[in-house]
Amino acid sequence: MTQIDLTWGNILTLRGDALVCPAHKHLIRGRGLSAQVYTRGGEELAAQCQKQPECAVGEARLTKAYHLSVDYLLHTVTPQWSSGDQWGAQAIGQLRRCYESVLHLAQERGLKRILFPALGAGTNRFPHTIAAHQALEVLNENFEQFEQITVCLHSPTALGEWKKVERRFFTV
Repeated sequence: MTQIDLTWGNILTLRGDALVCPAHKHLIRGRGLSAQVYTRGGEELAAQCQKQPECAVGEARLTKAYHLSVDYLLHTVTPQWSSGDQWGAQAIGQLRRCYESVLHLAQERGLKRILFPALGAGTNRFPHTIAAHQALEVLNENFEQFEQITVCLHSPTALGEWKKVERRFFTV
């Protein structure tokens, strides 16, 4: 049975079929996790990313995962959180589409074990409670199509926030 595993640590040390990488629309090296992925992926990853078409916010692209502990990278461009102003609802919808696009592409390619970071909650500043709610809603709607879905947070505090959202909204 598939489960959604919430954990914390270094996502780059975990094993799976694919790692979800927050991306820039041109699939160039970004900040945070993206920078770490590009450092490990090296020239081969950069060269393959250059050949990819532009990726709009909420879309996903697939590349090989050179020199990483997974076979593939699922790149997705996450929206910037704007402090819940008039564009906040649009950003939340775009974040949701990131998860949907990644899962659709993973399913299309037959990938069964997917590693997610907290999309949008890093350098793009989404509050963890909002990011967790959107992520867990989409992941719970789709988890039966996968063997394992892991969400790896960067700290015990972030993990605690995600577990609170999970208990409040997604535990029967």
